[in-house]
Amino acid sequence: MMEEMRARTPVVVDDRDERFEQLFRDEHRSMVRLAYTLIGNAAEAEEVVQDGFIDVYRRFDEIHKPGAYLRTAVVNNCRSLLRRRRVFALDRPEPPARLDPDACELWDVLGHLTEDERIAVTLRYFGRYRASEIAQLVDEPPSTVRSRIRRGLHKLREELGS
Repeated sequence: MMEEMRARTPVVVDDRDERFEQLFRDEHRSMVRLAYTLIGNAAEAEEVVQDGFIDVYRRFDEIHKPGAYLRTAVVNNCRSLLRRRRVFALDRPEPPARLDPDACELWDVLGHLTEDERIAVTLRYFGRYRASEIAQLVDEPPSTVRSRIRRGLHKLREELGS
């Protein structure tokens, strides 16, 4: 009897996931390109777009124009990221207490490096890690780490006048 009921019960196929996958295929590249253009960082652009797709997926059944909603979500996420960057730049942490004047100057100059450069230089010269070890820690190729160290040191020399 159960088998008869199963045979008579129509299977409802929800095409929601298929429509969402199609949206992803259609819009992903252009959204990443848009986000990268706005924020200038490929990894952050991917993350912002991922968050935008999550927003769309959560409300997919309520949205009439998912593509437009996605673009709005990506742009708003980019604006939020840029706002956080500005706030962080204005509110940099104070140097640790009781630093000598040379160390305070170095602290300030390190603040002018990009986050990736600061991490690479700090791990190399203060943590005494080799570039290959840093590459494993930050999950980047050793050549990328060496480039960041080189760029960071160049900026430090320029700022310190050495």
